[in-house]
Amino acid sequence: MTRSFNPFINTLLGIVRLMVYANFWVAGAVYALTLFTEGLLESTAPSVAVLNAAGTLVIYGFARFFEGPSDSNAPSKITSWRNRMPKISWLSMIGGAGFALIELYRLYSIELLGLYLIGSAVAVLYPLPFILSRSGGGLRSIPGLKLILIAFTWAFTTAYIPAYLDGQSPIIPFLERLFWTAALTIPFDVRDTELDSSSLKTLPHIFGPRNSIFIAHASLWMSFLILVMAFAFPFFPTLFTFLFFATVIILANPKLGDLYYSLLIEGLPWILLGLLWLMPYL
Repeated sequence: MTRSFNPFINTLLGIVRLMVYANFWVAGAVYALTLFTEGLLESTAPSVAVLNAAGTLVIYGFARFFEGPSDSNAPSKITSWRNRMPKISWLSMIGGAGFALIELYRLYSIELLGLYLIGSAVAVLYPLPFILSRSGGGLRSIPGLKLILIAFTWAFTTAYIPAYLDGQSPIIPFLERLFWTAALTIPFDVRDTELDSSSLKTLPHIFGPRNSIFIAHASLWMSFLILVMAFAFPFFPTLFTFLFFATVIILANPKLGDLYYSLLIEGLPWILLGLLWLMPYL
């Protein structure tokens, strides 16, 4: 991204990068998706949206300390930013841990703790270099598993847990979220094709970037069908919303800059939540 000499623009970009690179934006995305599930199911259970957002700050901050196996020696923009601002990275993790502990205390139950231990275990083992160290470290080093782990973790925490805690069947919400998250994760894998080690065998490494985008669209429209058929979402408003999502996926290109992915794509959960909020008026 070209740096402007306008102080206002520079300050604004600095704030945006802080929100994105310190993981506040992705935590907000998890918060929005959790609220979406709770609203979708008309849940009467206590909300876990704040807990999920706080945990995201901790898990993503932790994962940033372990670069994935790469065929490039150049650090990512996020890594470069974190090296320049290590205190902010730590503060976001510590703040997230504090809020997570408060929420766990407020909502405490054995079932809740057990569910989050499952999700946290997958998320923590994902980047750890001490596991499968010969192939780069972490569960993400298992060929083809990266996308599945990310989609599973997001679907489990933002859909399965809220549905389960409300006493409803979590399977359909989990599948909808699994498809939706996978669809929006694939463009990141396409972007990182030249950076990720070929040993990771991400979807673009296996099927190629173009075919991977086709798979992303298939996954996206599976999510659409579930929302319309299983949850009676209004057809045309949902269709137009998902056409926008599909357009964002099609236009995704590394030349558009890192913030296109980390700001726009990771901000799409708010649009999904907005659709739910507008449903009574559609």
